[in-house]
Amino acid sequence: MDRKRPEGPYRAAVIGCGRVAWMLEDDPLEKKPCTHTGAYMELARMGKVQVTAASDIDPARLREFGKRYGVEKLYLDYREMLLQERPEIVSICAWAPERAAMVIDAAGAGVKGIWCEKAIATSMDEGKAIVEAAGKNGAEMVVSHMRRWSPEYAKAKEIIENGGIGVLQSITSHFSGSFIHTGTHAFDVLRWFGGDIEWVEGTLEDATGTLPWDVADDRGGRAFLKFKNGVHGAVFAESKGYFFFEFDVVGSHGRIRIGNNDLLEYYRPSASTHYTGFKELYKVEFPEYEEANIWTGALTNLIDAIEGRVSNRNGPEDGLAALEAALAVHESHRRGGKVYLPLESRLKIRSR
Repeated sequence: MDRKRPEGPYRAAVIGCGRVAWMLEDDPLEKKPCTHTGAYMELARMGKVQVTAASDIDPARLREFGKRYGVEKLYLDYREMLLQERPEIVSICAWAPERAAMVIDAAGAGVKGIWCEKAIATSMDEGKAIVEAAGKNGAEMVVSHMRRWSPEYAKAKEIIENGGIGVLQSITSHFSGSFIHTGTHAFDVLRWFGGDIEWVEGTLEDATGTLPWDVADDRGGRAFLKFKNGVHGAVFAESKGYFFFEFDVVGSHGRIRIGNNDLLEYYRPSASTHYTGFKELYKVEFPEYEEANIWTGALTNLIDAIEGRVSNRNGPEDGLAALEAALAVHESHRRGGKVYLPLESRLKIRSR
């Protein structure tokens, strides 16, 4: 049932005024909008939301944000901002170790909708506390695993679910980056395409240089996993000298490759041109889909969820599940074997 909208636009506030909050809007190569504030500005033109306050511990960056977007209510302490301004929607763009406290405080302050960056936290205890706080206070929340609002990825999921590649057999993810900061994106897509994960087994990437490290460092590596439906997956997250993020989804009668840099390929079997009596995979046209911006999509989803029209596509439970899988790799490295989910671990990862 639709909930009654307030008169006028929702009052929004931003916590953490860095790159993903707004600064990436100045990247000439990015498709706009490409940040939280960029999405707010787009929906502000429709009268749906207005950024009325912001908080950051860096005074210069806070002033720059305020000047850029005409926001006068600027706070060095986000708790004071929540108390004084009572925003209805809050974006949490600070670093991962700070997000749990910020979500809990925002939910406790009566915020209706929370848009939280990933990874939602750095430990299972923090992640569970976020889920509990949102539920207890009735706050809608979306986590910025942005491919959930990508029309390309949604179409790929539709193809998989409708048997467009036959029976799903395996999903492989390659990316440059670490398992928590970057990898939660990958684990979220793996779960979205493949379902709940049964177990994870992995090793962390060897340390480079002479600096000491342990399993609490956020780093890449290799991981293998099994979904509860019997499908298997693999994740390769080694450091690279270039940006790389893609998925290879293989079924009994087809294949999808999808990722950054406009990678979008669909393969179906047909008579081989090399071997008589055999079939091979050949690229076919990827089905049509309607273009849409992922950032305005996420914000629109949050507003629609606040008003009771839809469910959120990537809520705190999804954010926790992606974090759990990433943490399981660290736990597997520490224990030296498979780790079954749900994960029981007190590890707290040093991530950003």
